[in-house]
Amino acid sequence: MISFTVAGSLICTPLMIPASAQAGTLPAVAPAQDPEEPALTEAKKLYKEGEIQFQTAEYEEALVLWKRAFGMLPEGDETRGIRHALVYNIAEAHRRAYEVSRNPTHLRKAKILLDNYRADHRALYGDEPEAVKERSEVDDRIAELDKIIAESEAAGETATPIADGGGGAGTVTPPPDGSQPPQPHPQPEPQPAPKPLTPQQQWEAEVKADPTLGPMWVQSNKRIVGGAVLSGIGIPFTLVSILLFISAPSAVVFPGAVWAGGVATGVIGLGLLIPGGMLLGKGIAQRKEVTTAKPKPIGRVIPVMLPSGGGVGYTLRF
Repeated sequence: MISFTVAGSLICTPLMIPASAQAGTLPAVAPAQDPEEPALTEAKKLYKEGEIQFQTAEYEEALVLWKRAFGMLPEGDETRGIRHALVYNIAEAHRRAYEVSRNPTHLRKAKILLDNYRADHRALYGDEPEAVKERSEVDDRIAELDKIIAESEAAGETATPIADGGGGAGTVTPPPDGSQPPQPHPQPEPQPAPKPLTPQQQWEAEVKADPTLGPMWVQSNKRIVGGAVLSGIGIPFTLVSILLFISAPSAVVFPGAVWAGGVATGVIGLGLLIPGGMLLGKGIAQRKEVTTAKPKPIGRVIPVMLPSGGGVGYTLRF
């Protein structure tokens, strides 16, 4: 029998790993033990590596190694105690990993593992005083986890998935030569299908793409907008000027000031209206030139007469 110890922060369980027995002739010089099964040898190696990671607070790495060791141990009476003790160590690594990452998923996994550990403990070790004491300590640890989980929920901590390090889905096992395994390439997110353009939008897109009509269309829009702004500001000044001229003859106090105000506002109003009107005229003329060269699609509702009756139809001109 070959032994090694799986140690958690609370329980240290000596584990007995049976050696494989092989028949054969032994050398005459001295008796020798049969070689250990490769799976057990690799499991011991992984456990020791995980123990180093655990002792140096690399709990995520310890989880990966201990889960791999657990997966390598075959099921059976000879390895049941080893697998059972590893469950406790993995649960403890999850609890410690939460202290680093604050990911509540570690706490919930630790609680599930400890519940499973306690359920199997009695079947393995019975009701001996030492076994009962160990289960009591596990109960205390589960109660402590429940308290930490409640505090985590109250703090609003968000649980995120944890990559399975035990050979399950999402695990990339490093090659034996120590080289880095190929990393999966991220898949691009599918782009939503573009919405179909309306006839008016299609016409505008074609006009803007035209090297001649495109600049004319843009310039005409700018002139129309600029002319509308200037005219909109000039009209109030012009109206004020007209009102002042009308009221000036009957003004009792400072009639000269009223005349001067009318002249000033009139000059400002005309100074805005004249260029505004010119811009509007040029913009409208340019826009008409573009629509003449490339007519807009026009939809119309027209009456339709059929042998069986009548109705209306919709026509679209391109």
